[in-house]
Amino acid sequence: MKVSVCIITYNHEQYIDACLQGAVSQQLNCDYEIVIGEDMSTDGTLEICRKYAAAYPDIIKLISGPVNVGMTKNGLRTFAACTGDYLAICEGDDFWIDPHKLQRQLDFMLANPEYSMIAENGLVIDSIKNTEYPFNNIEERDLEIHHLLSKRQFPTASVLIRRSMLDQSLFNYEFTADTFLWCFLARKGKIRYIPVMSSVYRRGLHGIVKSADKMEWALLMEKWNNDIAQILPKGFDQEVLRRRNFTEYLKAFFFCLNKRDFKRASISLKKCFKYQPFKTTQALSRFILRKVKVSTRT
Repeated sequence: MKVSVCIITYNHEQYIDACLQGAVSQQLNCDYEIVIGEDMSTDGTLEICRKYAAAYPDIIKLISGPVNVGMTKNGLRTFAACTGDYLAICEGDDFWIDPHKLQRQLDFMLANPEYSMIAENGLVIDSIKNTEYPFNNIEERDLEIHHLLSKRQFPTASVLIRRSMLDQSLFNYEFTADTFLWCFLARKGKIRYIPVMSSVYRRGLHGIVKSADKMEWALLMEKWNNDIAQILPKGFDQEVLRRRNFTEYLKAFFFCLNKRDFKRASISLKKCFKYQPFKTTQALSRFILRKVKVSTRT
């Protein structure tokens, strides 16, 4: 039996040391490997990864180069290189704070073969607001697909996956989007959440969500949601996916409007009407009313 850790990293020089230290500090009673997908960072990330690979040659496998392949391809190749019976994920800017995290989860999975995944709570470190708080406040429970699509239930770094429940059809999709993977696994078996604080999720301008152009992010989210739609159970109400798309395109609309990029603002607005016409009308009405109030005061 073997546990693999999939670590995807790019330009995480400030954070990757904590990530790798948390991974090599895990105390496990089985075979263990750490697979690092380093996508030719332009800072010192690769050198730090090489240092750890040299110090732990028996457990660390480093994948890097010869060119930058992008987030999706780097994620897929790193995931595919993992050979364990169980898979954990820890992105390069997050880290584990509990050395027993993997063993505790492995014990649960061995005792409960009907489960495809287990997830835990985490600590959010918000560098923008300079605050720390729990990722969520939910109690221990099994998670259904509608939970996974309504909002984020747990940090990505908190999971352990049963590899035998991942069939080849998974690789027909570019599943870097973690919600897609969770939904895929929910079709294969149960998912348990336990409120143990075992990882740290960093929230800041360095992250893909905060650093991304809102229009580009909305387009990417729409693509991921379309993939999710293809794997949902027959008869599943996909209204939740339409709401997810609407939310991102509404953010994109105001983002583009603020930048006076009226062409992309128009495209975003059309998408909003496509997914939630009534809510779009409401949002526009509120926006216009605010503008009128401001103009009358001035």
